[in-house]
Amino acid sequence: MKKSSGYALIRRHLRRYPRALRQTLIRELSQLVTYEPVIGIMGKTGVGKSSLCNALFRSEICSVSAVEACTRKPQRVRLRFGNHFLTLVDLPGVGESQQRDGEYRDLYRQLMPELDMVIWVLKADDRAFSIEEQFYHGMFQEFSGLLPPVIWALNQVDKIEPADQWCWPSAQPSPLQAEHIALKQQAVARQLGMAEKDIIPVSVRGRYRLPALVEHIITRLPKQARSPLVPHLHSGYCTSSVISTARSSFGEGVVEVIDHVIDLAPLPQLARSALKAVTHTVASVAGSVWSFFFR
Repeated sequence: MKKSSGYALIRRHLRRYPRALRQTLIRELSQLVTYEPVIGIMGKTGVGKSSLCNALFRSEICSVSAVEACTRKPQRVRLRFGNHFLTLVDLPGVGESQQRDGEYRDLYRQLMPELDMVIWVLKADDRAFSIEEQFYHGMFQEFSGLLPPVIWALNQVDKIEPADQWCWPSAQPSPLQAEHIALKQQAVARQLGMAEKDIIPVSVRGRYRLPALVEHIITRLPKQARSPLVPHLHSGYCTSSVISTARSSFGEGVVEVIDHVIDLAPLPQLARSALKAVTHTVASVAGSVWSFFFR
């Protein structure tokens, strides 16, 4: 009901467009609304990939740790919330063996164009990440196509020493532990050759900095994937910043769709210019009915 009301409001502001153009615009806008984000989840066994996904998303995700080590295909999980879908692709095999890592690199290179983002989960109390470093450089930096953004979740930071000082009631590290977490974040960034801001320290068990991870995910996702991800998030992560980013991105996407459709339409230049002049009005309306589609 809410979605149909949203479309009705948009149609009202498309009345000055030619009928055929209106139908094309509504069809293209529908594709924006129903876009299905595809997110790859990487990391060694035991880093907490499933628990992190369960902490972020409304749908319960079964653990994939029981999958046999010889499984060579990415495990896909398709989540549904209302009329919106999200596909998570678990990418096992990192550090399994040198031979297998080579096989997986080839497999993942084929998969990369399908992904809107990769969330690579690391275990904070691991001493080194040479396996991840080699795999990342071997797969991503030698990839010739357009790469999805990569976010590194440094999970289980509650285990960083002195682990007994973690304050569970407030879900915060002690000052000394916070200092060590920051040092670990810097060390991982240096080793992987990444920006420090792309290494996000979190604790699923301690519910630590998960909202910050969600905000980073929304910011780094392609624009068309941001709003469709929001319905899948636990409500506590739908902060004003997340909603604002998703809403504005949807409006920008609407502008791009309308301009593209108008450019392709067999219209006189004067008519094309007149229609483009009201593009931002329609985009503003789309932004105002954002919640009809995504909340």
